[in-house]
Amino acid sequence: MMQDHEVAQRCAAAFPIRVHALCPLTVTMSTKATPLSPLLPQQAFQPLQYLPDIDVIPRRRGVGRTRRETGTRTRWLIGSVLVLSWVAYSFFTWRTAQVAAGVFYANVTRVGEESGICPPGIVSHAGHVGLRGDTEDEPKRAFFWYFEAEHDPQNAPVILTIGGGPGTSGMLNPMFAQGPCLIVENGTMLNPNRWTESFNLIALDHPIGVGFSYGTHVNNSRSAAIDVYDFLQKFYRLFPHLIGNQFVLSGGSYGGIYIPHIATVIHEQNLALRAGAVHINLESMMVSNPVSDAASYYRWMLQTRCYDVPDMYNASTCAELFEVLPRCLDSIQLAMQGPGWIVERHVAAHTACSAIEMGDAHGTVIVDVRKKCYSKDPMGCLPPSFGWADQFFRRPDVRDALGIPAQVNYTILSDQVYQEFVQYGDKIQAAHLLYQPLLAAGIRLLHYVGEQDANCAWRGVLSFLKLIQSPFQESFLRAPDVPWSEDAATVRVVGEGAGDMTYILVRGGGHFVARDQPALVKSIVEHWVLNVPFV
Repeated sequence: MMQDHEVAQRCAAAFPIRVHALCPLTVTMSTKATPLSPLLPQQAFQPLQYLPDIDVIPRRRGVGRTRRETGTRTRWLIGSVLVLSWVAYSFFTWRTAQVAAGVFYANVTRVGEESGICPPGIVSHAGHVGLRGDTEDEPKRAFFWYFEAEHDPQNAPVILTIGGGPGTSGMLNPMFAQGPCLIVENGTMLNPNRWTESFNLIALDHPIGVGFSYGTHVNNSRSAAIDVYDFLQKFYRLFPHLIGNQFVLSGGSYGGIYIPHIATVIHEQNLALRAGAVHINLESMMVSNPVSDAASYYRWMLQTRCYDVPDMYNASTCAELFEVLPRCLDSIQLAMQGPGWIVERHVAAHTACSAIEMGDAHGTVIVDVRKKCYSKDPMGCLPPSFGWADQFFRRPDVRDALGIPAQVNYTILSDQVYQEFVQYGDKIQAAHLLYQPLLAAGIRLLHYVGEQDANCAWRGVLSFLKLIQSPFQESFLRAPDVPWSEDAATVRVVGEGAGDMTYILVRGGGHFVARDQPALVKSIVEHWVLNVPFV
């Protein structure tokens, strides 16, 4: 499969305010959680336990002071600080004292206007949060960049955006299309199609080892999803005013595997909420050009590259690969049979299927079939914004503004993370089946897909959506694809408003559909999150 990471390889054919926090956390589950075959019943895992008492003591910069307190005084202090914290931001650094439940690391910076890395008027916060198992000697720290909504940020919906890959930095999403700071050749400019006019946006480098996130890695989507849940619990402790706001997951490409796993963990934990844990108000999911079901993915990839796109795979390549396809699909089916997750079977299926995506494309750009590219530079066939972003996050002034420790490097596309997931066979799964209980629980699902993508082709996406056995399956199969936005897209909607289960085909978009059609995708997102009918 041609993932974001592989595309690169294949192209050859205001005053910053530091926040240091230690907050309570007890983990009662194994740190070596293993994903289960999506064709087998999901097993419940032990909920994470979070204790509510936090001792927060503001301190002047340069004056280190912590104290451990309990009882009424602590609760009064918590309430006072939560109310006054945003005022205190201008003068104080926060530090929380150790409590019985344990502590976590946080180093968060308010990114000021005077840093110059974003246009004036943008309010954002960036930094690292220590995840379960994090220590000074063996860190495990996730990097995020949180952009406040321009209008009513206290009550605005919260969107968490992650990268694909596996191994692609989540910082590319806000810089390419979603955030207020649009990457250009020599820096940034105000993005006219930013999602942050109405929504809070959190970009997360996920999993550990990607972007600025560093430390102990995981090698599968289930464990990575547990890390995201852990991050969110700690994020809400740092920004408690957002607790209860509508929460939306957003991702694309390999995010088609990440997102259902993350949503599943959030939903499971919400149902088994422990004392002190934050209930995450997961309202919906937005997914673009995903891989979710391995069988649909490979079957329809070959169809797209042999028949839908002229001059891509030639006749001899197609004849050879159609002989490979049955073995590929049989291997996937065997991997799904279990019992449990048998790594060797998933890796074998990946090996059997990989030839389908590695055929000679004769210069056709996989992520946008309207284009040709014969560059031998590994980054040469990607949009130039990839190179601009890589340079941007390596600049000393940007690193300083974001509070990046000196020893932490930026990895835009992590080959190590990619290989670790491949060696686990993580790509070979039917993650779309995880949507079934989520849809039944009332969590809405949107897929918006660029038609010009031969990486995660639209036919494969529509195919697996039809297979999801939800309360909406029959209606989804019968629903028409209605032209929308001056025929720039078609919309298939099931449910009231923007829909409970919605599929949008964007005619002028490729794999990076939000970058290709930013105004249209912004309109899609606004309709979806606010639940406004498309037609």
